[in-house]
Amino acid sequence: MGLAASLQFDEVHVWQINLGNPTWDGFSTVLNDAERERAARFRAPKQQQHFSRCRSALRVTLARHVEQAAADLIFQYGQFGKPELRDHRLQFNLSHSGDHALVAVSPQELGIDLEFMGKDNVDLDGLIDMVCHPSEQAALNILGAAEKSAQFYRLWTQKEAYCKMSGLGLQQSLPALHFNATANDAVRQVCADDAPTPHFVHKLQAPDGYAASLCVPLATARIAFFTT
Repeated sequence: MGLAASLQFDEVHVWQINLGNPTWDGFSTVLNDAERERAARFRAPKQQQHFSRCRSALRVTLARHVEQAAADLIFQYGQFGKPELRDHRLQFNLSHSGDHALVAVSPQELGIDLEFMGKDNVDLDGLIDMVCHPSEQAALNILGAAEKSAQFYRLWTQKEAYCKMSGLGLQQSLPALHFNATANDAVRQVCADDAPTPHFVHKLQAPDGYAASLCVPLATARIAFFTT
């Protein structure tokens, strides 16, 4: 029996994947022709390698949850590219940055985002103007440089997680999107005009130097972490 049958409605499984692990190359046989062609389009060998490992890991992780071989899983995509599993009600989302990836799996709709915070030549102030709500800009601008950068990336992952959950992607206006505090410091409620029901972003544990967030419709979601 796959893990999906044991997932309760309020549970989320989050799998942390090390894309620097060459063991994943041994699972490349689960990829289909379209995935191999997408990997080949990347110019840099490391990008090709990371895409193949990430996609292999996604298939293997989802196969643990459903009673189907990893190579036989069929993906379909929403209007703005959000992936779903054909013939399965299980919800999932993937994010990768640098040498790591996260896969979230749940009965609930969800979105997850992971960002490496050590990027070079970043126009942080320009990004803040482009991404942040006026109240967020004001809060960030009183911080020191290091904390300002860290807090920005936490906000970025929260917004990206919501956009990925909604399936709107870059169609969502990021400056209009903001968050309210809850009783739990690690959970914030989404404030968005297009959110018909309450949604919440959860701060996730992440590898050193990364920020990560999960968006689900539950403030009290039970999140279990796995490393693979």
